[in-house]
Amino acid sequence: MTSWMPRLDPERPRYLAIAEAMRSDLLTGKLKAGERVPTHRDLAYRLGVTTGTVTRAYAEAEKLGILVGEVGRGSFLKEPAKPVRAFESSQTRDEGADLTQASPPMIHEAQDLDQALRQIMQQPSRVDLLDYTPPEGHPLHRAMGVTWLKRSGISVPEDQVVVTSGAHAALIACLSALSQHGENMFVEGMNYPTIKPIARHVGLSLAPLESDAHGLVPESFERAAKAGEARLLYVVPTLHNPTTVTLDLSRRMAIIEIARRYGVTIVEDDIFRLLDPRLQPPTLYTLAPERTYHITSVSKTLAPGLRVGFVATPQGKTDQLIRHQTIASGRAVGLAAEVARLWIESDTGSRILSSIIEENTARRAIAIEAFRRREVLCKPSAPYLWLKMPESWTPGEFVRAAQDRGVRVTPGPLFAIDRRVDDAGVRVCFGGRVTREGLRKACLTLDALLDELPDDEFHSVA
Repeated sequence: MTSWMPRLDPERPRYLAIAEAMRSDLLTGKLKAGERVPTHRDLAYRLGVTTGTVTRAYAEAEKLGILVGEVGRGSFLKEPAKPVRAFESSQTRDEGADLTQASPPMIHEAQDLDQALRQIMQQPSRVDLLDYTPPEGHPLHRAMGVTWLKRSGISVPEDQVVVTSGAHAALIACLSALSQHGENMFVEGMNYPTIKPIARHVGLSLAPLESDAHGLVPESFERAAKAGEARLLYVVPTLHNPTTVTLDLSRRMAIIEIARRYGVTIVEDDIFRLLDPRLQPPTLYTLAPERTYHITSVSKTLAPGLRVGFVATPQGKTDQLIRHQTIASGRAVGLAAEVARLWIESDTGSRILSSIIEENTARRAIAIEAFRRREVLCKPSAPYLWLKMPESWTPGEFVRAAQDRGVRVTPGPLFAIDRRVDDAGVRVCFGGRVTREGLRKACLTLDALLDELPDDEFHSVA
């Protein structure tokens, strides 16, 4: 047994001072793990305190994880646990301006997350959130999906909603469920870049369709559908990525009629829809619920770290999607889904969405002003713009030169599915961690760069 005689902090209650002195002496090596500490009565006598005070001190030390009691043998010291490092973001603001991510601006308040976590801590079954969720989503989270989909004008029962780990996972599950390896899928010629590796992953080839200033051209779709080139269409109808175009009602109706005539199933990726608060045409799902799979999520509208997506399925088609959701391991994480649910079922979700829309609007105005001399595509409420390149620059050269000046943007060829499209541009996003002032400086840097010529990489050889 150690003859330990601690030095106590006179400003602390006696029992806490004893426990803290024990931990301090363990950390400095004055005490060793495995040693038996004095009995309650012995230490109380040495320190001139009551036995009850030492009992409370030893109980506190057990809470700290530095003491363990063994019946009939006494109490023994344990190695103190190493302090857990606090989470720190891997992204720092001094790394330049990253304008490559189509994510919402980071306008979030810690109190909103704290409130949700406090509510979770009060739930008796909160530990169950660490378990696997059902592949279709927990019933409460499917109900959350019903609530969120109503914002897009979609009214479906819970059994037609599948909860996923974001829109990306939803897209993989949908394409896996709806296609056979080696088939084609209709897509717009300029498109979300990740659709290419996703298509390869599920064994699909991409059949690009024509688009114009108003979006997907119905006549191009009809020619290809009539020829039987594919039986699946993937489309981003609202704030298209990267052109920001929204299909009007007449084009949506034409696309639906063609899909019905030739038996084409539609996968509608509508993750940006809620960023535009103006009156919009109905979703393709609303117009053709019997053949449309509607994908949305909260990543672009609440927080990118909440990987929670929803698929509204045609009636009777949910089970097929759930089977592929299981295979793809795309089920939602219970803890993230519960935070999203608590936000959506209170006014927090609406308030965050409104703040993101307001901030996007302000940032869009900043970017439009910075590029006022340039040719840009950027519809109202878009979270990014398409910046056309002058003949003096290729997108690749411009992106490399911009990065050398601390600004990252995405080159147009990454979006090109069809080699015939005009991809001589870059996408500039407004969200992420950049501030309004940081965005303004970055856009002015890009604007000034457009007036220069690329560095001449030619070196004459004698």
